[in-house]
Amino acid sequence: MRKAKAKKAATKAKAKPVSTSVPDPVMARRAKAYRDMEPHVCDLARAAELAMLASDDESLFLFAVEQFETMAQRFRKRYYAEEFSGD
Repeated sequence: MRKAKAKKAATKAKAKPVSTSVPDPVMARRAKAYRDMEPHVCDLARAAELAMLASDDESLFLFAVEQFETMAQRFRKRYYAEEFSGD
């Protein structure tokens, strides 16, 4: 008898929909900021991948690492300046 009540309560809890009519403004800003950062993060990952592929040629590797470092510093400045704030 007790199991039936617990099962009914669990079913009732699952059936209750989550209210999404009022979005959380903080979460919306964060989502937009992450969305804005995504192409820059992908560029950094690709630059690091290219540097690793060029590791056999010393001059090409140094060039790739220098470019990666420049991109990473630019990203860092934008990140700490909160340019990805979603505004």
